[in-house]
Amino acid sequence: MKPTSFLTAFLLSSFLFTASAQDNISIQITGPTPIVKKGTLNFFVIAKRKKGKFDPATRFNVLRTKIKSLFRPKKFVAVIVRDADEAGSKIRHRLEKYHATIGTIWFDSHGSYKKGYSLFYIGHDEISYKTIHDSTIKGAFDRLSSYATEHTKLIIGSCYGGATYHRSSVDYRDTTRMNGDSLMIGLAKFFPQAKIYGSESWVMTKPGIFNDNKTAVAGFPRKKLYRDVCYRPAWENVAKWNEYDAATQTFSQINNVALDSYGNLALVTKSYLEKKANQKNISKNLSRLEFDLFK
Repeated sequence: MKPTSFLTAFLLSSFLFTASAQDNISIQITGPTPIVKKGTLNFFVIAKRKKGKFDPATRFNVLRTKIKSLFRPKKFVAVIVRDADEAGSKIRHRLEKYHATIGTIWFDSHGSYKKGYSLFYIGHDEISYKTIHDSTIKGAFDRLSSYATEHTKLIIGSCYGGATYHRSSVDYRDTTRMNGDSLMIGLAKFFPQAKIYGSESWVMTKPGIFNDNKTAVAGFPRKKLYRDVCYRPAWENVAKWNEYDAATQTFSQINNVALDSYGNLALVTKSYLEKKANQKNISKNLSRLEFDLFK
């Protein structure tokens, strides 16, 4: 065989061997590399303030949570949103960025006793048992459901968010059921392994929410209008919270909740009502309820 022929045959066989080896490698590596979840991420969801409207309670929470989340970006995130769709997008973006699952989400919101049913707001979107299956709301929660696990906890941070009693209408003509349990069950449909939390009464905004040893979110407002007789059920249920376990479909009544410094849910072990001074204050206000204070 001529040297040139030998060299050509050698190069050809080397090429075929290399191609074959590459083919074998490509067969062994198929599909995308699975993403390993690295941990959980907690969220504090706040409505974007309307232009020209000052809300001291919301502003206070924005400052506190933004400062805390600034130093814990891989553990705790504060998101300020206009609506449920934006909340779903922002939360999902962070979860994908850090390959995380949902730990605790606190939906920071006002309630509305006047409407006669439990609700909370995500931006300008009302979330209640009446609206939770609307297409916009459903789409936002659907995008997050795959990131939930048995360790996921969703907290309705609005007053009366988990209320189950009947309350008098503000004109005293009838009573309506708050249906907070229906709201909690509806929320759990999107997160079937999670636990949902809602308050029977007021959720206070004051220092101490990020301290798992305090009853900071318990208590009652001081304005005179809250001593209207239509608020009797709220006074009778101060500091009482409900927990709904989606996996077992069961309700439990618990002490008020709190958050630790990383935004994890913490159940307060010492009840707000254990203090005799708190019991006395509630009893005093119950005895002083009046008509026509609600304006």
